[in-house]
Amino acid sequence: MEKNLPTLQLTPREIQIIHLAKECLTNNEISLQLQIEVSTVKSHRRNIMKKLGLEGKADFAKFLHSKKPFKR
Repeated sequence: MEKNLPTLQLTPREIQIIHLAKECLTNNEISLQLQIEVSTVKSHRRNIMKKLGLEGKADFAKFLHSKKPFKR
């Protein structure tokens, strides 16, 4: 087992945000569906991007549209 690999620790809410964003929902639509503030959705997206090593909206969009499986 390799010891130097970073552990990816997404929260259940961050995983929810990813799945909703994959369905092409906007931040506003996600906030309405989850009954949270738009600023909270944006904060979750920033945290997701940081954890996944994504450097901008374009990288996040590429991630969302990639064919990599992502479990709930």
